[in-house]
Amino acid sequence: MPANDLRARLQRLRPRKAPPPRELTYEPLPGTALPGREHATPHGAFQLIEERYPLSQRHGHLSFEALLTHEAATLAKLARAPQLASADVRRLAFLDTETTGLAGGAGTLAFLIGVGVFEAEHFVLRQYFLRRPDEEAAVLTQLTRDLKAHAGWVTFNGRAFDLPLLGTRFTLNRQRNDFRQRPHLDLLFPARTLYRGRLASCALSSLEQHVLGVPRSHDDVPGELIPEMYVRYLQTGETGDMRRVIYHNAIDILSMVTLAAHLLEVFSTEAGEAGRRVLSAADHLRLAMWHDHEGRAAEAEAAYRRALAGKLALEDRAAALLRFAALLKRHNRRAEAVPLWEQLASFSAEDSLACVELAKYYEWKAADLPQALTWARRAEAIIKAMPPGWRKKEAQAAIARRVERLQEKLNSRERKP
Repeated sequence: MPANDLRARLQRLRPRKAPPPRELTYEPLPGTALPGREHATPHGAFQLIEERYPLSQRHGHLSFEALLTHEAATLAKLARAPQLASADVRRLAFLDTETTGLAGGAGTLAFLIGVGVFEAEHFVLRQYFLRRPDEEAAVLTQLTRDLKAHAGWVTFNGRAFDLPLLGTRFTLNRQRNDFRQRPHLDLLFPARTLYRGRLASCALSSLEQHVLGVPRSHDDVPGELIPEMYVRYLQTGETGDMRRVIYHNAIDILSMVTLAAHLLEVFSTEAGEAGRRVLSAADHLRLAMWHDHEGRAAEAEAAYRRALAGKLALEDRAAALLRFAALLKRHNRRAEAVPLWEQLASFSAEDSLACVELAKYYEWKAADLPQALTWARRAEAIIKAMPPGWRKKEAQAAIARRVERLQEKLNSRERKP
């Protein structure tokens, strides 16, 4: 793409007014040179950009030190990494890469690697930039040295992209690394657990806007343009676009810190816990589903009850009733599930599941055949209204057998003297 065309596309992306909030002080420095300084290693030099932020500085709604108020136990649960339960949260490293391609693979180069760590009373952001591709060995050497003492990684979608890519780059440069072996919390997955279906997107930019309160300045750039911008930089030596990429990477790292703090706050909050935020009913439902999926029945039950005690959208209420009833059924507490199925059946006229479960309960547990037949016939009517297809065909056959069996049992009972 010609340079003029690229500049024109970038200009169209600039909003007319997008001033950063006062508390944000990490704007790209003015000028034409790359920010930072040259850093030498035994394998050559590269550009190192370093910025320090006081722990009390806010990034959106939260400060960087907010993360340090949480125990590592919840972090270990979110990461499914028990070894993190005894780790010091201060020893986590936040990682994000900017690359020459979005598909990964051996031909993809990580030309900018952002790393955020806690050091004393500051959060320190270091960005390792390849001015030329042949500086990669130097960057990887320094990265290994700088991250040697850290307990594990925090990324956003790093499980699928950043960590495999870095592992490949180390291998191609014949350098040993343990990036894939150390504990890793990928924030994308707990963010999806909490916000999928509630936000149009669970991308980091969407979470910044709707959850964290982090605005980006007009210096930001869409991620899909970054690979071609680096190629243009290599061709022309112009640094303006690279300064925007460096800014983009910096905000990604900083947002991961406050997103991690927000997620730990939500996932560690229990009813009445002092010093924690008050969660919405929708938050409690997502917490319940998380505990349920991980096999923590007691925690799931408590969260389902809190969700159902609050104000839920109709779709969420149906999900809460359905999942809570299934939990009780799995633990042989079907009688406690009956009111949940009845409530679900009262406003779910298109789903026969609750009616079928009630028919089963009254037939096999309560031995109330008339009630069982009533619920079975109600399920039959719902299934009859389903659109044609194999699901309807199978459901009709199953409910027909149930209705027939119940009717035979009742007839047999009536024939007895």
